[in-house]
Amino acid sequence: MQNETKVSCEHPEGALYDPAIPALPLGELIGREQELAHMKQQLQSRGNTALTLHGLPGVGKTSLAIALAHDPEIRHAFADGILWAGVGPHPNLLSHLSRWAGLLGISATQMAALRGIDEWAFAIRNAIGTRKMLLIIDDIWQYEEVQTLRVGAQNCAYLITTRSRDVAGQLALDGTMLIEELNAEQSVQLLNQVAQEVVSQETQKVQALVQAVGGLPLALTLLGNYLRKQASHGRISTTLERLGDAQERFQISEPQVPIESHPSLPDGTSLSLQSVIAVTDQLLPETARAAFYKLAVFPPKPNNFSEEAALAVTGSTFEELDILSDAGLVESYGDRCTLHQVIADYARIHLHDTKVEECEAYSRLIAYIADFVEAHRRDYELLDQENNTIHLVLTQAHVLGKQAELVRVVSAFAPFLILRGRYEEAERHLKLANQAAQALNDNDGITTTLLYLGEIEQCLGNYAQAESSLQEGLALARQMNNNERVCALLTQLGIVSQHQGNFQRAETVYQEGLMLARNVADHDSICILLSNLGWVSQKRGTFSESERYLQEGLALAHKVENREHVGKLLTMLGTLENRRGNFVQAQSYLQKGLTIARQLGDLEQVCDLLIDLGVALGQQ
Repeated sequence: MQNETKVSCEHPEGALYDPAIPALPLGELIGREQELAHMKQQLQSRGNTALTLHGLPGVGKTSLAIALAHDPEIRHAFADGILWAGVGPHPNLLSHLSRWAGLLGISATQMAALRGIDEWAFAIRNAIGTRKMLLIIDDIWQYEEVQTLRVGAQNCAYLITTRSRDVAGQLALDGTMLIEELNAEQSVQLLNQVAQEVVSQETQKVQALVQAVGGLPLALTLLGNYLRKQASHGRISTTLERLGDAQERFQISEPQVPIESHPSLPDGTSLSLQSVIAVTDQLLPETARAAFYKLAVFPPKPNNFSEEAALAVTGSTFEELDILSDAGLVESYGDRCTLHQVIADYARIHLHDTKVEECEAYSRLIAYIADFVEAHRRDYELLDQENNTIHLVLTQAHVLGKQAELVRVVSAFAPFLILRGRYEEAERHLKLANQAAQALNDNDGITTTLLYLGEIEQCLGNYAQAESSLQEGLALARQMNNNERVCALLTQLGIVSQHQGNFQRAETVYQEGLMLARNVADHDSICILLSNLGWVSQKRGTFSESERYLQEGLALAHKVENREHVGKLLTMLGTLENRRGNFVQAQSYLQKGLTIARQLGDLEQVCDLLIDLGVALGQQ
C-alpha cells in the first residue's frame, strides 16, 4: 500500500513530531476501535505513565502505535510532540538517542562531549524538561532497551510494543495490553478493504482463507494485496485455491520502503510471514527451536494442548517451553498451550523439511495419546478437552501404519463417541481399527471393536446387523475365555432383544451375563446388567423386583464412583417411581440424573430425562 508523505518535525504550534514516525496507511485501521480507545484513556490518565502492547508477530502492534501517533486527541494531549524509536532485535540505541537529541535542540558540540548512554539519557531528559511528550518505543526485544530509551521527564508518557511475553511481564506494573487477532467479521472487512472484488466474488473461499490465517492482520494484508493484483489478471478463483496451501501463503512478500522498513527485519528484506516469524525463530537456542517445530504436530488454535503433552512430544524441558512462550511463539494459559494457525504453519513447514524428526514427533504424539485415552477413558471432560488431538492421532496412526496404537486409541475412545451420539464418526474409526486388529491377529482388539460396532447398530435400530457383529464377537470372546468381554457382549445382545420386544430372551441373556460378571467381579458389567434387568422387570410390571435390581446397581455404582452408571440408574429409578405414581420421589431421582447427564454431555439421556421430569412435575 502507498503511504502519505512523512510528517515534518516542524509544527505551527511549536510541537515536535519525530520524522521517524511512519505515515498512516491509506486504508482504515479495521477492528481496533476498542483498543485505541483504551490506549488513549490509559496514556492520558496521569503523567509519567507507560503502556506496553504485546502479542503475536504480525498482529498489528505497530499499526496501533502509528494510528495513535497520528490521533488528534493524543496530539492535543501531548501538546509538545511525539518521539518514535523503531528498535528491533539488533538495535543501535545510540542512533535513536542522538536523533532525539538533535530534534530537541541539543547542539552538535554538546553531543560530541557526551560519553556513554547514561550521559545521553541525562542530556535528553534535561532538554525535554517540563514538556508534555509521548515517546513511542516500537518493537522492543529486551527489557534493558526500554530502560535505556525511557528518557522522558515527569510530564511524559510511553507507548511500548513487543512480541516478547517476558518483556511484557517485566513491564506489567506500568500497564500492559494483549493485542488479539481480528475476529472473522473484522478479517473479512480488512480483506474487503484491500481486495473488494475478491470478497464479493468468492465468499466461501475467502471465509476459508480467513480461518486458515486466524485473523492475523499482517497475513490478511499481504494476501489481500496479492489477491488484488491477481484479480486484475482474472485469476481470483485459482489464486484462492493455491492460497489454501500454507507453503504458498508463506511465499508471498512485499518490498519495504527503506525509511519505513519493519524494525525487526534486516535492511533489504522483503516483508512476508516467513521473514517476520523467522526473526524470532533465528534467535532461539537450538533445543528450543527443535521443540518449536515439533509442536506443529498438534492441531492449531483455537485448539489447545497440555504442557504434559508438549513435553512428551518434543522431549524438551519446561525451560524450553518457557523460552517459546516468552518469545511469543507459544501462547500459554495455565497448563494449556496453543499455536496460532500461522505460527503453526511456519513450524510445520520447517518440521516437514526434516522427515525423521517429523515422524518421531507424530510417533511420540500417538504413543502419548494412546496412554492418555486408556488412562482417562471414563473422564469425559478430559477426553472432550483433547478431542481434536485424539482425532488427529487416529488419522496419523492410520496413515503411518501404527496399527496397534490405532486399535488401542479407538477401543478406549469409542465409548465417549457413542455416549455423545457421534455414531458415524465412531463407526468409521471402529471399522479401521477392526481391520488393523484382524491384521495383527489381535483377538482382544477384534472383540472390542465388534462390541462397539454392534452397540452402534443397536443404537441406530439396525438390529440384524447389531446381532451379527455381537454374535461374532461373543463366539470369539468365549474361545478366549474372556468373561468380561462375554458379559459386555451379552449385555448388548440383551438390549437388542429388549428393543425387539423379546423380553424373555433379553432377561435370559442378562441373567447369564450377571452371573459371569459376579464371578469375575466385573463391576462395570454388573451395574449395566442390573439396570437392564430393572428395566425388563418394569416392562413386566414387577415394580418391587425392578427397584431391587436398580437400588443394588446404584449402590455399586456409587461405591466404584462411576458417574455414568449412577446417572443411568437414577434415571431408571425416576422412571419407575413415575409409573408407580410417586411423582415427588421420581422428581428427586430424575433431577439428580439430569445433573449428571449434562455433566457427561449425554444429550440423548438429557432429552429422556426432561420428558420424564415433565411427567413428574405435571402430575404433582
